Amino acid sequence: MTDYMPEISAVLQRADPISLEEMDSVKLLNRIDRKYVLHIDRLPSIIENILSEYRILDIAGTRMFSYNTIYFDTPGHQFYKDHHNGLSNRVKVRCRQYIDNNLSFFEIKKKYRGNRTDKYRKRIENPIDTLSGSEYDVVREKYAKYPVEQLDLSLLNSFKRITFVNRGLTERFTIDLSLAFAYKGDSVEVDKVVIVEVKQDKANIHSAIIKELKKQRIAPGSVSKYILGVTLIKKGIKHNAFKMILNKINKIQNLYGYNPNGQSA
Repeated sequence: MTDYMPEISAVLQRADPISLEEMDSVKLLNRIDRKYVLHIDRLPSIIENILSEYRILDIAGTRMFSYNTIYFDTPGHQFYKDHHNGLSNRVKVRCRQYIDNNLSFFEIKKKYRGNRTDKYRKRIENPIDTLSGSEYDVVREKYAKYPVEQLDLSLLNSFKRITFVNRGLTERFTIDLSLAFAYKGDSVEVDKVVIVEVKQDKANIHSAIIKELKKQRIAPGSVSKYILGVTLIKKGIKHNAFKMILNKINKIQNLYGYNPNGQSA
């Protein structure tokens, strides 16, 4: 595989920085999300073309951060099934570790009808792979469809993230790359795939990053790192509803028929 990291890092260094403290006003825990999937070789030009409109999160000179995530689900994968069946008010339950600044959070992302997402987060001392009574209480509060009696570790995920914030402090977008998944001894890397997620308090299709992605013929689509990891690792699980995005991921990862100057991948 060609190493795109030096080119990406060079572009990132030309961006104006924003500190974590400044970015606190753009937490957007209740927000509208749009996600895009693309091949990593398209990333440098996209970033280059929006640099004047955004600032990049910079912590002590670091601009690309490492994350670990532990996902939880019921023994029957109810949270996964809700997503597969296209249900609203679905949740993802996870523990996320921010490796570079040694922070860990217990989080619940709740997806409503449309693109609206609400996120609950609680600071915890260390990453956890089992939940306590207080965490179960919050899960039951956020997810009232079925009684949640047991949640097990369902997937491990690691990735790197770059975060940009617009100069008006009303929008941020993240770039996730170097995706890897693991579960009970099985693992898979998806190192050519990049997920861009645009997060806004109110829908604005005229933002610079959305306009740039549209210009490059990259359409938004439904993609979740949890769903992607489960379908790649747990081969027997039902995934008919995700075949389109899985085919796209496979096309990007394997470069079968991929043309960076033609139709978007």
